Amino acid sequence: MDSSELVDFRDNRRRFAWRKRGRCNAADFHLAVCDPLSSRYVLLPTIPEDLAAQPQDHLREFQPMLAPKTSNDDEEDPFNVICIARYWTKLVLFVFQSITMQWCVIESRVLPFLNGMSCFDCVRDCFYWTHLRFWSDHLMVLDTRTLKFSTINFLTGYHLQLRDIDQSIDHRCPNVIVEGREGAIEMFYFVYQHESYFLHHTSLEDNSHEWKLEKVVELPGQYHAYSILTLGAAEGFLFFQGGPLGIEFGNVVCYSMDIKTYEITKVCTKMVNFSDRRRAIPYFSFPRLLSEPAL
Repeated sequence: MDSSELVDFRDNRRRFAWRKRGRCNAADFHLAVCDPLSSRYVLLPTIPEDLAAQPQDHLREFQPMLAPKTSNDDEEDPFNVICIARYWTKLVLFVFQSITMQWCVIESRVLPFLNGMSCFDCVRDCFYWTHLRFWSDHLMVLDTRTLKFSTINFLTGYHLQLRDIDQSIDHRCPNVIVEGREGAIEMFYFVYQHESYFLHHTSLEDNSHEWKLEKVVELPGQYHAYSILTLGAAEGFLFFQGGPLGIEFGNVVCYSMDIKTYEITKVCTKMVNFSDRRRAIPYFSFPRLLSEPAL
């Protein structure tokens, strides 16, 4: 991508100049599906040049992900790799299917968040995105079975009140979508208010247009002087990390919270760049071809 380089100094002020580098496209990425537990992997063919050239736009971000497994059978299942390619003016999917061992390309008909799009949350075979830093009027949804995009109204019901409460951009955390009761999706959102963190739990019933409040939980006093960053959710748990206010690089503590009991448990301590907004990637059921050989 384009980058800047320091060219000289003048009156103790740095002057920057832009230099052009070769722009990459989707065909330049070499991908593999790897099981992190067994360290087994499968190399994928690169995306064909003719497919990579179809968007005819400047590639800004390329995010590959393994689609969730749609069958619980013990038989060997095919797998799909979905690559979200974000361009200046559009969002494109590059999809690899292990059955055909070929790539296809799908362009979204839904206007995406082209700036500040959060990492995805996976709920019942669908990926959900919200705006990373600001309030938006909808969630963007990708059904991984049909590979079709849609939207869900976001600023309805209790979320309108929550927007008025949450005025601090500096302490804003991404929403986290979790699997709720049958026919419902649920959301968790941290709000920094009165020098304390409050976790707002909301839900949207199937065929409903109004988000309703389930519960507001105040984090214990030990987190009041912390910066909190949500990491994602899986298997009935919400994951977040916390570190002292103002920290840029150092030790942070990772926590899990049971979304039913709201019980918080320390998971580990790790060294991170706290300004890095990347989140944890869900660990889906991997195909049997990547599992360890067994007698």
